[in-house]
Parts: sequence; structure tokens; C-alpha cells
Amino acid sequence: MNLMHRGWLATLAIVAVAAPLAAQRPTGRQFEGRVDLVAADTPSLQLGLGLNIPAGIYVRVAAIVAGGVAHRDDVTHGAARADLVARFLLDPYREFPLGLYGLGGLSAMHDPFEGWRPRVMVGVGVESRVRSGRAIAAELSLGGGVRMGVAVRRARRSGR
Repeated sequence: MNLMHRGWLATLAIVAVAAPLAAQRPTGRQFEGRVDLVAADTPSLQLGLGLNIPAGIYVRVAAIVAGGVAHRDDVTHGAARADLVARFLLDPYREFPLGLYGLGGLSAMHDPFEGWRPRVMVGVGVESRVRSGRAIAAELSLGGGVRMGVAVRRARRSGR
């Protein structure tokens, strides 16, 4: 075997066993817990769980399910919601203590007063610095009424 073939074999062996370093691995999914108040004709208070997945450096896509209570005319019933939301981060690398972001998406809301209804939502949010491996976010959005929410997210290894 000549020297050139040995060089190619050595290069092939290195490439075959190379693994990405921790900083090169994708950040993966991010779980969140949240509480939302929806101020509308039928006000609602809901607790939810979400899963965020990166869709590029600046965008996170989240699927959220929530349940709680809706109140109207002195009657309270159960309520539910499912959201598909994209967040556009203005500070994806946590260069500043607070991270502003815009959000938009689709929502399906349900309560016995109005049944199922689809909604488009748009809003803004701010995420805190990381403490104990968690970041807290506050959101204000429109979609089926005015929504005010607080989310607690598991912090990413790198960035928001």
C-alpha cells in the first residue's frame, strides 16, 4: 500500500469516529410550564405544558396544551386550549440579561359556553436570566382575547 492510500485510509478512519463536541450538538427540545389568563367575553384561567423545538438560530416553535376554568354569567366550567406558536428571539445567545421576543401562531380554544373556536395569536414576551437552570418569561398577546401569561422554561445549554 503506498503512502497516498494510507493517508486516505487514515482520513477516512478519523472522519468515521469523529463525534460532535458538546458545543456543536444541537440544543434540542425545551420543556415549559405556564399559567395564562385570557381576558375575553368568556374569561379563562389555564395551566399548561409546552414543548419548544429550535427552528433555526432565532426561532423556537412550541406546541402547548392547557386546561383550566372559564367563567361567564356567574357559571364556571372547564376550559381547554391547544397552541402552535413560533417565537422570534431578538437575543438568541443570552448576551443581555433580559431577552425580548415576538410570538405568533394558531390556537384552538374550547369551553362549554362557546364550544371549539380557532384563533390566530400575536404578541410579545420577555425572558429572564437563568436561575437554577430555569428561565421565567412573561408574555402579552392577542388571540381570543387579551392573553397574559407566565412561563417557566428549562434553560438551554447555549442561548435562549
